[in-house]
Amino acid sequence: MLKRTIGGTIAAACALLAQSGGSITGTVVDVGRDPVASAAIQATNSQTKAVYKATTSAAGAFEFRQLPAGTYELASFTPGFVPFWRPDVAVAAGQEVRLDLHFQDIQLNTLGDGREFFVAIGSAHKTPEGATPRTSDGKPDLSGVWYPRRVVDEGQPEPKPWAGALIKERAENNGKDGPQSHCWPFGLIANTLQMWKLVQTPGLVVMLVEGELPRQFFMDGRGHPKDPNPTWVGHSIGRWEGDTLVVDTVGFNDRSWLDLQGRPHTENLHMTERFRRVDLGHLEIEITIDDPGAYEKPWTTKSVTDLATSDEIMEYICTENERDLVHMVGK
Repeated sequence: MLKRTIGGTIAAACALLAQSGGSITGTVVDVGRDPVASAAIQATNSQTKAVYKATTSAAGAFEFRQLPAGTYELASFTPGFVPFWRPDVAVAAGQEVRLDLHFQDIQLNTLGDGREFFVAIGSAHKTPEGATPRTSDGKPDLSGVWYPRRVVDEGQPEPKPWAGALIKERAENNGKDGPQSHCWPFGLIANTLQMWKLVQTPGLVVMLVEGELPRQFFMDGRGHPKDPNPTWVGHSIGRWEGDTLVVDTVGFNDRSWLDLQGRPHTENLHMTERFRRVDLGHLEIEITIDDPGAYEKPWTTKSVTDLATSDEIMEYICTENERDLVHMVGK
């Protein structure tokens, strides 16, 4: 009798779980409708902020099972493709939501500048082994050419209603009016496509990114201007906290996007970056976004990057030989 009671309890519990949990299933294809394999997809519950992860099969299939009922945001950072984001996926108890996701190639798979190129520079690289190099004053030396950042934690931004509506509109419009469509600077935390370089001196650190405006981190103890003139990259001052370079930036205009998902910001944006060279070949970066005009609370994104020992950043002019704009699709 005891065994039958325990078995019945377990069966009842499993049946209840099956009824209360929902699922999201589907496939991922590219612009040619070919399956996208090994794409990591993340589902975030909009209410609880719980994160669930899945990876597509060779046929591009994915599934999230036994999800608590609620609304989810799907996101993916797959090398070679524009970062994917879909909000407001509602899942009811016992419901299976079927989605077919379409990933966009970064350069429409242009010959010589297509997916293979961006996969190559956006994937993990073999790096030299060794301890963190240091300058003559004992500080970690961050100097070097670095591959594009690989996002390891997108954070949990909570946009205010107007910002959420704008993000959704931009996603539905395929990002047609993104900064690069107008040859404006890229997103402030969107350096996931280009090679970049740090040049470090005791009083100044310079960041150079292909196709972007240069940034200066003043390390001489100065503060921010009392009335900064809003600019694309703001005004940055840096300091050392142990072996971590902390960069504080204010004074932005509100015309740029934060990232390739189209997240907006206001002129009150306060951005804090933390750079830590963990060894000879790797750099860890945390970026905290604090913008009470656009987001309910500050949020932090984390990424890593590899040292490029045999590459150099190149000149890039957006309008030179431009051929993309007439092909941009959207509403």
